[in-house]
Amino acid sequence: MSKGLLVVALVGLTLTANAQTSSTTLSTSTISTTSSAESVTQESTLKVGDVLKNKKFEDDKEITDTKLKADSGSLSRYSLKFSLAYSGPPIGDLSNKYQPNPDGSIGVFATSLGGSISGRYRMDSKSALSVGTGVTALTPLHGVERTDVKTPFISYDRNARLGEVQMRNSYGASITTVPNFRDVGQYSSLSYDNSLVYNFGASGFAVGLDTGLNVFLYERGYEKKDGKASRYHLGFYPQVKYNFSDRVNVYTSVAMNFWNPRFRDSEADLLNKTLSGRLGMGVAFTRDIYFAPFLNFYPENLRTETTTLSFATIFSIL
Repeated sequence: MSKGLLVVALVGLTLTANAQTSSTTLSTSTISTTSSAESVTQESTLKVGDVLKNKKFEDDKEITDTKLKADSGSLSRYSLKFSLAYSGPPIGDLSNKYQPNPDGSIGVFATSLGGSISGRYRMDSKSALSVGTGVTALTPLHGVERTDVKTPFISYDRNARLGEVQMRNSYGASITTVPNFRDVGQYSSLSYDNSLVYNFGASGFAVGLDTGLNVFLYERGYEKKDGKASRYHLGFYPQVKYNFSDRVNVYTSVAMNFWNPRFRDSEADLLNKTLSGRLGMGVAFTRDIYFAPFLNFYPENLRTETTTLSFATIFSIL
């Protein structure tokens, strides 16, 4: 009888020990699972926080040109970029509401004051994505005759350096809203812009070349009333610059523009526009604020009646 009781007691102790072990293992597993879940949640929260945080990227040391820096926008992950430009009348006829248009091109040649705003998402210290639009007032000093909503756009830009050559590339697409272009059936455009700058050591002198390609999209075929509507436009703008300091420079440039008219059958035909030139200066108040007044003139017809004074600004916030 005593042996039977002893066996029963041993079996009971064994079952109890197993039950306690199972309970402990279950509790440990539950704690481990809970900790892992909390860790994943915290990690996810940190990742979301990193994306939403308005991080400041380091300045791109490869780019030293003040205008290229201003064009590249704020170093913040999220920022706003503004531009303000004034296109003035001929300096020999300040009462004139219009700027010269020697080629009779389609476009807006009234004096104007306009600005644009774009929201920018910086991917890294070299590249950013922008979406924006703006407003332009025509003949601002003579009573505003018309206000145009500037073409809404999206663009991607990236800085780079090839040896001693500083470079900026920008790719864009826009919706046409200006009546002068809508009247000839244009509804959108695609663009590519490139800027190159080469500094001659510590001399202060630099040379540059800006290139622009614009392709215009139309919602209907060409009609005779469309006049000098263009399929695409190609421009080259070589310049020479002297930097007085890191923030102040003077420059001169010429504009060599070519266009493919829609009234020609061939998309390879290129007509040149009248050669124009600029004499201007650039002032960088900070990395993100750049002001550039300039004279625009036509070397083949150099007169005060065909020379205009204008300015452009670039500034970013956040």
